[in-house]
Amino acid sequence: MSGDDDTTAAEASLRRAVEQLCGEDGPGDGGEAAQEAVQAFADGSGKAWTPEQETQIRAMVDQIRKLRDLNRPGGGWWRRRREWRARGRLVNMMMAGGPELLNEAELRHWKNHALVELMLKFMDTAMKQDETVETLARIEALNAVTYVDYQRAKKALADRGQKRAEPIR
Repeated sequence: MSGDDDTTAAEASLRRAVEQLCGEDGPGDGGEAAQEAVQAFADGSGKAWTPEQETQIRAMVDQIRKLRDLNRPGGGWWRRRREWRARGRLVNMMMAGGPELLNEAELRHWKNHALVELMLKFMDTAMKQDETVETLARIEALNAVTYVDYQRAKKALADRGQKRAEPIR
């Protein structure tokens, strides 16, 4: 499938999910359509990866998700040990795939998380027309983000946080 077909399929599934969330098709659960939209956008990337690279990227995304789940406060010694092992597996995957695949995996993980948060915002209520337009615009902007943009934004947020933390002299 070409990149244009992937984008068209992703946009079609997203529009269907948003329409179901809005209630335009009548009462119904937009959860399945939202999951389909998330999956369609998660699979689409700016670069054509080989099937082996796609498999490695998906495995890295899963490992990043596991690592972030384990890296929360509490849990004791066993969780720290599982986190340490998960971190080692991620390093091994990075060594095998290279930093470019890890960057793509990190970007996909962030995009998935941001898209799920956006969709969850409207799961309980019907969306209004202006909210639908805003949501579609935010999703298109999210889909257009590259790894360089993502790193630049992370650095800017970190710099802003450091400036706030510095004492005034």
